[in-house]
Amino acid sequence: MFNRLKALVWLRNQTIIANKNLLVQMLMPYGLLFLYKNFMNLGDDKGLDLMFLCLSTAIAMSVGSTVSTIIAEEKEKNNLKTLLLSGVRPYEYIISVLVHPVAVTIFNMILFPIIAGADISKIYLEYGFVVMLTAMAVILINLCIAAISSTQSKAQINGLPIMLIIALGPNLSQMNTDIANFINYTFLGAYTELFTKTDFSLTSLSFQVLVAWIIGLLILTSLSLKFNKNPKAKKKLFKKQVIEIKKK
Repeated sequence: MFNRLKALVWLRNQTIIANKNLLVQMLMPYGLLFLYKNFMNLGDDKGLDLMFLCLSTAIAMSVGSTVSTIIAEEKEKNNLKTLLLSGVRPYEYIISVLVHPVAVTIFNMILFPIIAGADISKIYLEYGFVVMLTAMAVILINLCIAAISSTQSKAQINGLPIMLIIALGPNLSQMNTDIANFINYTFLGAYTELFTKTDFSLTSLSFQVLVAWIIGLLILTSLSLKFNKNPKAKKKLFKKQVIEIKKK
């Protein structure tokens, strides 16, 4: 198992090094953070507000979109199917997918408060859990998107609405009550409450919703990878659905 994971991580390293667009996606949120900090004239006590504006964009772009791009590229080159058929188990593949995005998330969690000048000393535990689990949910969603997309272009198109919701949803929820109600039932609810409510804790309903989302996404991701491993099963399921529709 360890050797397979090591080989998968090495393969992912080569993909990231070869694809400069991925590096741009990882660095762009920092550019936005610097622009907001220098041109919005925010006070020294507005560091958390600045993080609220930019960190969701970092999660969407440097974590989420990176995953879907890498997996779709592997699928486009038939690497994904080859790996699954060669004995790599779905959970091993998922773990290998998590390595780089989790590393990027940790860097973001450390550097964003420093650059924004935000004081997270009172919420560091909640901050760590919420941001990491939100990033995990985004990773799993983008993995599912990549699994159902045959090319990188399709993965980017399919993932665009999700990326916009992740990047802009928390900010828009502060302007519209309908959007706020929608966000509360998604994995972004805990992230939004972390920065906007002083009484937020790890026992809050929004955090429980986040955990439930991750459990559901883990199941969905495993199923999507199994379908990629056995495309014949997918074709049989499609034919069965067509026959049932014709009977009706």
